[in-house]
Amino acid sequence: MIEIRNLMFQPLALHLAGEEGGIHLGSRERMTIPEDQVSDEMRVAASRGFVSLAQVRETTQPDPHVDTAEREHDVVSAGDDRAPAKPKKGK
Repeated sequence: MIEIRNLMFQPLALHLAGEEGGIHLGSRERMTIPEDQVSDEMRVAASRGFVSLAQVRETTQPDPHVDTAEREHDVVSAGDDRAPAKPKKGK
């Protein structure tokens, strides 16, 4: 699978290879298409910097490059001792 991403701040319409169809990408939108559907028009648009084409990795394992602290996503209530102190307004 190939991810095609519109790098422009305007919509783009591109033809698919091997079919009479096409895709419409809104501003900065991305879409995944099969590799055999990548057309020459898409490759030219990528070479000119209008879109980016990237191979999609299909994994079910978490990304090892993303670090999260053990308690990073814990919900802290306002009366909890661990709640961060609010800054006081000076006069």
